[in-house]
Parts: sequence; structure tokens; C-alpha cells
Amino acid sequence: MVWLNPHWTSPAMNDLTTFTPGSFVHALTLLFCLAISACVFWAGRLNEGHFTPTHRLRVAIVTACVLSWALSSGYLLQPSQFRWDLSLPLHFCNLANLIGAWAAWTRHRDAQAICYYWALGLCSWAFLTPSLEVGPARVWFWFFWFYHLMILVVLVQVLLLDHFRPNWRDFRRALAVSLAYMALLAVIDAISGWNYGFVGRGKPLQVSPIDVFGPYPWRVFVMALIGSGVFAILTLPWVIQWRKLRRPF
Repeated sequence: MVWLNPHWTSPAMNDLTTFTPGSFVHALTLLFCLAISACVFWAGRLNEGHFTPTHRLRVAIVTACVLSWALSSGYLLQPSQFRWDLSLPLHFCNLANLIGAWAAWTRHRDAQAICYYWALGLCSWAFLTPSLEVGPARVWFWFFWFYHLMILVVLVQVLLLDHFRPNWRDFRRALAVSLAYMALLAVIDAISGWNYGFVGRGKPLQVSPIDVFGPYPWRVFVMALIGSGVFAILTLPWVIQWRKLRRPF
């Protein structure tokens, strides 16, 4: 855990050109992301019921989603930064920004479902075990956290402000999209030797749960099975609550 890291150092002692999971910088970044998300929720609740302010908030979230995707993708696609195995915006978190913009703007249920399941079931690991090596002295640190922050912000928008509540239909559709995209990335990775979606032969830059899923390619099937179970767990409380509400007294 962040606050139990035996190698914790103060900001003055920490090398700000590198990033260490569980460091003070990591903890501070997570707190900042939570604070921004709380501010978005507060702003949405404050203006709830008034079309113009809520519309402006929605526009701001959509704009930030697209901007975060453009900045992160554009940075890695620069000739000085470009690598075929790292720079293409093919990770789930990259795609989540664009789907998040779609969900926040249109309130399309399928887009909301994908945002909900991906944010909590997949992209949450990017906050806890980020595949990041550079610290706040490098611009990629800010772009990385900006586009991950917007995944969390859209989750707040979808779940707490737009009141999305998943059911088994949402589970099936989101799971089908997720497994299909995972399969596509697995084929691309197998042919190219890349590791987009972390379903290739390689592993993330930092220690992550993928390390305990066994050797490639069998860990891809383990990841799919565990991910399906997590999606089901994320659905169950809402289904149970809905059945209780419909139950006659």
C-alpha cells in the first residue's frame, strides 16, 4: 500500500524525474485525483435541475476527455518519443477517454456501461499500480495522470450525476465489448510482439497483479476469467437493490 512503502521518502529527498509506486508523490497524486472528482460531483449536485450550468459541466467534461486523449496520444506519437510497441493509443485506458466523452455527452447507456465497468474493473489498477516510470519533472507524468483522471471524472458523472445503474443486460454488453477488444489486442500483440492491453508476452513497467497470473499466453485466459468475475461482482449489488425495491411489502 502507498502509506506502507518502506522506501517512502519526502518530496525533498525524492527524485522527481522518476516515479515509484507507493511513494509520497503517488499518494499525493491519488489524493489530487480524488479531490478533483469530488469537486466535479459537488458542482454537478449544486447545479442539478438547472439546464445551463449542468450543460456547461457536461461540455467541460467532454472537452477535457478529448483533450486528455489528444495530449497523451500526441505526445507519444512525436517522432522523438515514438515507439511502435508503446506509442499507439490502443490501451483500454486510452479508449476509455473517447468512450467517456461519448457517455458524458449523449448519456448513451452502452457507453455508460462500458465506462462504469472499465473504470472500476480495469482502469482502477492504473491508479494503484500505474505503468509509469517518470516523475513530475517530466511532462509525460502529467499527461498520464490527466487522461486517467478523466476516467475517474466520467465515472462520477455517469454513476453519481447521471444515475446510471447497471443490470445484467449492461453486464453482457460491456463484457462482450471488453472480451472482443481484448481478443483483438491479443492477436495484434501475438503477431507484433507488443503488449497493448497487457495481453501480450511482456509485462507492465511496474509490479502489477498481472505478475501473478502465470506465464504467457495462459495468463490472458486467466485475465479474461477474472475480469468477467469482477464485472459480475460490480453488477450484483445493483441488481439485488433493484429487486428489493420491486419487492412488495
